[in-house]
Amino acid sequence: MEGKLKDLFLPIVYGLESILDASSFLVFLTIFLVMFVVGFFVIINYLELGAFIGKTIYSPSLYIIFAGEMAFIVSILVIIFSICILFYYKMYYIVSKNLKFTNLLRGSISTFPKFIIATFVQFVVSIIGLVAFIVPGVYYGSSLMFFGFFCTYNNSTIYSAYSHSRGLAKSIRLKSMISFFVYLVLLFVAVYILIMINIEFVYRGLFVTLFLSYWVVSYSNTVFVLADKNYSLPASESHISHIIGRYLRQ
Repeated sequence: MEGKLKDLFLPIVYGLESILDASSFLVFLTIFLVMFVVGFFVIINYLELGAFIGKTIYSPSLYIIFAGEMAFIVSILVIIFSICILFYYKMYYIVSKNLKFTNLLRGSISTFPKFIIATFVQFVVSIIGLVAFIVPGVYYGSSLMFFGFFCTYNNSTIYSAYSHSRGLAKSIRLKSMISFFVYLVLLFVAVYILIMINIEFVYRGLFVTLFLSYWVVSYSNTVFVLADKNYSLPASESHISHIIGRYLRQ
């Protein structure tokens, strides 16, 4: 029984501790800087969109609205691209002794369009499922949680990545649902607590940004390690790195 529980929750524990990895910490730092600098100093302060908060009437110019939307879109794309790089690095270069940043960047860029689609699809499906009921949201969200992993792996097509994600989630349904549910609860609880705390807006924004940056990296690493540990690779495709490493082999 203890062994089964450890097997269920170890990927989650790994994800929560993965911030200590150099690659994961760099991605965390990138996401935090993008979210806080662009989100707070550009969108809220410089573009004055923070005037929506606490004011009844506010009529921003067309330029302000367009610039704010573009800043938001760019920040989201940078965040998704950072996770795409993290996946690509862990999949192909973590055990490499000849890592070239240009090759890593080139491979990540070629995968990025599919990674965006995978992220968007999982987000939309999860939200629709959660709006309907919590159980469908967890079920369908967990079914698509490996979409990005398979978009990165072996230059897969969108359709094959989607099929592989559903197939893997089906074979480890309990693990995938528990992982998705745990991170969902952590997100709701932490955001609720931060909203209820009576502190200045800038500090609340700082804490929310720190948590969301950590949450994104932790969840992504849990997804990756679940897929890498449980996906059976054919002999001809055995080049994928064993990301679990010493931590999960103890």
